[in-house]
Amino acid sequence: MAEEKSRGEAKLKKSAPKDVTFKCQMCEKQKPISEMKAVKRFRPVIIVCQDCEKVMQ
Repeated sequence: MAEEKSRGEAKLKKSAPKDVTFKCQMCEKQKPISEMKAVKRFRPVIIVCQDCEKVMQ
């Protein structure tokens, strides 16, 4: 039983995502979540990367 649990835990660790990425709605590039901004001027809110957010202002 202990072997089964350790195998199950090893499978979970392997399948965990390394980086959370999102696709910018303006330039459509994959960027990490730390580089994404929410532009609240529009409805619905637009999620864009920092570079595109600067251009929009």
